[in-house]
Amino acid sequence: MTPAPSLTRNKISISIIAILIFCGGWILLHTVASSIRSKVADGLLGDCIVTFPALYYFIIIRPSKASARQLLFVVSICSIIAYLILPAQQKAYILQVRKLSALAELLFIIYAFTKINTLRLAYQTQKALLPDPIYNLRLAMANTMGDSLGVKIIASELAVLKYGLFCWNKEQPALAQSRSFTTHQDFGYVAIWCILLVAIMVETFAFHLLLLKWSYIAAMIITGLTLYGFIFLIADLSAVLKRKIEINQTTLLLRTGLRWRAIVDVTNINSVSKIINDYHSDEDYFKGGIIKSSGNLLITFKSPVQVDKLYGKSKMVSTILMNIDDYEGFAEMINKQL
Repeated sequence: MTPAPSLTRNKISISIIAILIFCGGWILLHTVASSIRSKVADGLLGDCIVTFPALYYFIIIRPSKASARQLLFVVSICSIIAYLILPAQQKAYILQVRKLSALAELLFIIYAFTKINTLRLAYQTQKALLPDPIYNLRLAMANTMGDSLGVKIIASELAVLKYGLFCWNKEQPALAQSRSFTTHQDFGYVAIWCILLVAIMVETFAFHLLLLKWSYIAAMIITGLTLYGFIFLIADLSAVLKRKIEINQTTLLLRTGLRWRAIVDVTNINSVSKIINDYHSDEDYFKGGIIKSSGNLLITFKSPVQVDKLYGKSKMVSTILMNIDDYEGFAEMINKQL
């Protein structure tokens, strides 16, 4: 299901406000006279730490009835941005704000530790239904600590770290007595991934040298984020190689790496089609290819199925476009099962 129009408008509104406050404030800070720069910086600090989080609460959190704990995450992000763009005098105030938010984060961590036993039981319950460790952890955390943005991000980052730092670990099949199909070979994703990795490494090195002339701290922060980006890239490739499409006599498990998955009853499949050229349709469909809108497999369902995404909300769809390497073998097995 697509988000309500009002909530979509709210997201657009808060995005515009963020650009006006952070980008506009940064430009204003570097164009005003030096005599009033300190006052402008104080105002921008208030907008970053107070005004934007308050607007985010009334525009996003309250209308969507989401957990107020999201506000803690928003304040933390705003503090980081403010620390990067504001002068040294205002940075001292930001550090005091971070002490308060760090205390709140510590209390949340303590709260999470008190839920470990409940979390373990919830995870075992999900595992009994389907042994998919990544989404089982996310569902268990959501059921135990609330389905908030912060919980989703923590669960998603744990998944990235698992596949990025332990990429050599083998992946066990999720479905018993199933046949699996890879999704990356025909598209040449490994070659594209290698080109992308080299390009990012070259650009990061050049950008790092450029930032060093402006700010050592900014250069270190951007470089650190880029190194984490490398872990994310490794996790993405590792998951694409390991997390295959699986099918047995009753269940079809569709997925592309860590990005999304759909658990489908075989009897709910309406048709499978091979896509040779680019696919376009006026009807809504889920773009689940390795490169978003790419794909050579179009699968439709008699009734909508739920697609769970690592980042973002689940949605109900009736058609999925994705990649598969052995289309003929997959189609033959589907037809045999039906």
